[in-house]
Amino acid sequence: MAQSHLARWFAGRVAWLGRSRGKYTQTDVANFLGKKYQAVANLEQGKLFPSVGDCYAIADLFNLDDELKEYLIAIARNGAEQNYPTDRRFNALCLQMAERFYGVILKWEPLFVPGIGQTRAYQYNILREAEGTTDEQLNRGWSFKKERFDTLAARTDRPRVVLLISETALLNLRFLSAADRQEQIDHLLALDARPNWAVRIVSALHPNVGGSFEIYRPGKAEFGGPAFVYTEVWDNSWCIEEPARIGRYDDLWQILLGKSITLKEHLDDRRDGLAQELS
Repeated sequence: MAQSHLARWFAGRVAWLGRSRGKYTQTDVANFLGKKYQAVANLEQGKLFPSVGDCYAIADLFNLDDELKEYLIAIARNGAEQNYPTDRRFNALCLQMAERFYGVILKWEPLFVPGIGQTRAYQYNILREAEGTTDEQLNRGWSFKKERFDTLAARTDRPRVVLLISETALLNLRFLSAADRQEQIDHLLALDARPNWAVRIVSALHPNVGGSFEIYRPGKAEFGGPAFVYTEVWDNSWCIEEPARIGRYDDLWQILLGKSITLKEHLDDRRDGLAQELS
């Protein structure tokens, strides 16, 4: 059975981050686990899965929260399955980790501004209206999105980040106040101006493929993991690892990218529409 290289990589990055934050050496961790130094190095590099016992010990040593500990234990038990079966929350943590370490990050959104590109007003108004989200969910979601964006924006190795957004998502900004709408557009323009970032808009007819997806590739990043695609439907989500399936999403990405224009071009072209409203 094909193993999930992504689950193995995620466990290794958790171990590496925990050790780095605790200022432990690999020898310190090896001694604590009763293993050889090379075993810890292989774990951090995603070359092997941790055992269930290792997960309990690592969680104690690095003071991991219960949620992350339980995910590590689940990986130790089930990670040998490719397209590791899990839930939305784990996939969100996996995307957060990928945004910390991968070199190429490509996001397509047909209905909404991508999470890392949203303002607080967008989170608390558009998503509340669209999804009926509670205040508690909104607060938790915003904290997580802000943490993800801050981590990605603070990287000094300049990952390639492309946000590909349908015109529909921008038209839905009409549900915001004029000031909040302007703030959201200004935020997207600021992202587009960042080195190695791009925000592009698809206003032409495009394939009806059913939803958003994200492509992650290691690129030239030192600690990037295996290539994967993230996609979701209402009741489930997946991190897809098979090269053939990733290739099909690559093909779709190229179609969408070919139909896109820059955010600035889109705003300039719509002098009688959204751009005028924002002037």
